[in-house]
Amino acid sequence: MTSAFARPGRALIAAAAATTLALGVSACGSDDATSGNSSSSASGSATASAAPAVTDGEIADVKVTGGSEKEAPKVTFAKTPWGVGAYASAVLKEGSGDASTDKNVVVVDYTLVNATSGKVLDESYSTAAGGFNVGDESLLTGLRKALTGVKKGERVVVAIPPADAFGAQGNAQAGIGATDTLVFAFDVESLITPLAKAEGTTVAPKKGLPEVTWNDGKDAGFVMPTSDPPTKLVIQPLIEGKGATVKKGQTAVVTYTGALWRDGKVFDSSFKHSGTFSFPVGAGKVIAGWDKGVEGQKVGSRLLLVVPPDEGYGSAGSGDIKGTDTIVFVVDILAAY
Repeated sequence: MTSAFARPGRALIAAAAATTLALGVSACGSDDATSGNSSSSASGSATASAAPAVTDGEIADVKVTGGSEKEAPKVTFAKTPWGVGAYASAVLKEGSGDASTDKNVVVVDYTLVNATSGKVLDESYSTAAGGFNVGDESLLTGLRKALTGVKKGERVVVAIPPADAFGAQGNAQAGIGATDTLVFAFDVESLITPLAKAEGTTVAPKKGLPEVTWNDGKDAGFVMPTSDPPTKLVIQPLIEGKGATVKKGQTAVVTYTGALWRDGKVFDSSFKHSGTFSFPVGAGKVIAGWDKGVEGQKVGSRLLLVVPPDEGYGSAGSGDIKGTDTIVFVVDILAAY
């Protein structure tokens, strides 16, 4: 599915059939919590007043109760429609350990409610927890605020005004109007710190494969062979990582650059978007060559993937990629959870 948190017009990875900002891992339990310390912050709005009072670990007129391993907590309001003019947050249950920063992926179980109608727009408890890259500037402003400074085990509720969400245009597809406040309640399952780039043992590639030039923070460069491309998927480690093995069903955090075998032209890279890309391994959300290439590799690895059409976009192609094109990727596996 496409998450309600994705900004309209966000560029999709060329290697993916679809993208989401909340990609799954196994849901973990969350205890009922109704009290605890509180915190609040504010962001101005052109049309509304200050945020509601935040006292005794609650936002005024909003209650978050119940919830279990497979059932989302219930979010209720003293009345609807309800709304705020400035961002507000409250910690309902204290966590422990380090607080999250823009270097973390925060894995949460969450429920998202439209405070105008009281309708639940999305929740992960009944499916799988979502991982959010706090440093991803394409995340909604309110969501980045909510996930910054949280700790493992915390339960948090935040009120997000339109100015920190979709603005005056709203998001009709997600059921969010131009003046709707969003309430995001979540339990922090874990904090993941992805590597900055591949780390491990350098591996000499087989002869006849593309030569890769790595550029920190930028698109990789390729020198393609003059020979015909292979007809079968090639998975060539360039660096063998020392981390855990990536398993089917996990979410992988990667960087990538993709180019055409026929001329070496780069057609897409993660560095043109948010820097990293996350996807559920083995779920068919990316081309088959990626699912097959990343599963079974170790975190920290850098892979050269040579993908024939039948493991990529098939005879239909995609954009600059013709139906007969073999495509080449260099992929760094930065984390898996």
